[in-house]
Amino acid sequence: MSTSLDPLQNPANGLSFAPEWAGTNIYLASQPVTDCVEALYPEERSVIAASAPLRQRTFSSGRRCARIALAEAGLPACVLARADDGSVCWPEGVVGSVSHTNDWAVSAVALRDMSEAASLGVDLERIQPLEAGVIKVVATASEQTELAMQGAKRWQATALFSLKESVYKCLRPSYGRFIGFKEVEICDIVSGKPHLSFCNEELSKHFRESEVQLRMAVTSDYVLSLAWLRNH
Repeated sequence: MSTSLDPLQNPANGLSFAPEWAGTNIYLASQPVTDCVEALYPEERSVIAASAPLRQRTFSSGRRCARIALAEAGLPACVLARADDGSVCWPEGVVGSVSHTNDWAVSAVALRDMSEAASLGVDLERIQPLEAGVIKVVATASEQTELAMQGAKRWQATALFSLKESVYKCLRPSYGRFIGFKEVEICDIVSGKPHLSFCNEELSKHFRESEVQLRMAVTSDYVLSLAWLRNH
């Protein structure tokens, strides 16, 4: 699905899309990156105490988005610690993900027992051209063919990268190891209904392709993508 919504022209709602865009009982929240350090819990503030100012702003804005999304789900504010792998330690029974650029932060959360999401990943990317060398690292042969086709959209390569980031965030916790860009293939991006397939036999043993749901939205400057693994 795509939308003409431009977050820079609508700062009050940011990247707020219709609830049905995300799926049943998945909550999205976003905001411009600002200094929200004072709103952090001490345990969270200690993570970025020695970080550069931009890192402090992106981290604190991401945590604020996460708390807004949790509130939308009916949960109270709580400490959102940082796991060893850099991900967020969510409350029991909650799955979620956070992403940010230098300008915007976004979070998606769901209650495992009240949604179809067993895990999820969200990614936000500013639209920009990808160098040929980067495309060769990120894209499979089929994906490179799609990107090279006449009429390819200027946001298409960014969307491919973003979708793969969301899939990685979604599957990594239960898979337990690194997932390379070319272990997953995503086609039909321009249609707004991207199709995922696994290029790694081990991934196919752990997950069914049909269990991984993908959503994407494109604004004038950003691509927002979401992946979630369906509950059995």
